[in-house]
Amino acid sequence: MSLSNASVSSGATIAPTGGSALPFAGSGARGDTHQIFATADTDLRTRRAIVCTVRDPKVLATAPNGYTQARCAFTLKSPLTLDNGNVTVNTVRIEFSYDPETTHTEIEELRILAAQICSDADFESAVKNLSLE
Repeated sequence: MSLSNASVSSGATIAPTGGSALPFAGSGARGDTHQIFATADTDLRTRRAIVCTVRDPKVLATAPNGYTQARCAFTLKSPLTLDNGNVTVNTVRIEFSYDPETTHTEIEELRILAAQICSDADFESAVKNLSLE
């Protein structure tokens, strides 16, 4: 498939199927960050984690609505032990930025479109082959 002709469904329902639950737990939020870990991963060097951050809108006179955008980001870190014994960290980052006037319905639509970008075949070559075609 091609990025130039990509297609995702607006108003779709997204639900994972198959697989098994991978529980995460954390020690609580600190400021605007909360880090959670995959409880099934017992080796601290290769334990998967998700870093969750939020930033509230702030007053900014030059912004279109007089406020900065609200921000929410999730960074999945998945360490991998390489053949040479070194550890690298594969990372996925999902970030939302939206105006305070954005409705919950509009935010949900952004989430649905983002989920499809992560799973739709039209975007697969960009991730797997680093191809923008």
